[in-house]
Amino acid sequence: MILTNGWMIFHITMNEPTTTAINVAVLDDDANVRNGLWWLLNHVVGLRCTGTYASCAEFLAKRDPPPDVLLLDVSMPIMSGLDGIRPIKAKYPTLKILMHSHFDDEDKIARARQAGALGYVLKNALAPQLYDAILAVHRGGAVWPASFDSEAANPARSTFLKILIRKIRAAGPKIKKGITRIRPRQIRF
Repeated sequence: MILTNGWMIFHITMNEPTTTAINVAVLDDDANVRNGLWWLLNHVVGLRCTGTYASCAEFLAKRDPPPDVLLLDVSMPIMSGLDGIRPIKAKYPTLKILMHSHFDDEDKIARARQAGALGYVLKNALAPQLYDAILAVHRGGAVWPASFDSEAANPARSTFLKILIRKIRAAGPKIKKGITRIRPRQIRF
């Protein structure tokens, strides 16, 4: 790996069979995306594409051992990736799911998170960003777009914060002036 101007540039080579490679499967209805990701994943050291699937039903019907990480498209016919998360997690509870989508939509991101996905990467992400996301999810981390408002993933917490802020602002002059300008995103538990 070479670090240049803040961007990571990876030397892409053929994977050698090792036990340390992260096994990744691709579930996307677009054959061009599946084929492109298969090629990319099999040419990055430390990753191996163990299969590509056109639908959730096709993935659920497979009898092979599950991959370590599943790249799952959000928008697919018959059963969307968002609707497929729960049945996939029911069959493979330890599988780490990374959503892969064109949609930078907080509702879709929140639904994916609530259903059990560990991350959400846009399809226009650069190869190093995709690699980092796969690695982070494989290690048990979470990867969410910078634009994602985490309060959207927890409506109860968001509602509580809005009520709390409203009450603080209503107290007006009794409370230090700087506190009345607080925003929901500024409060962390």
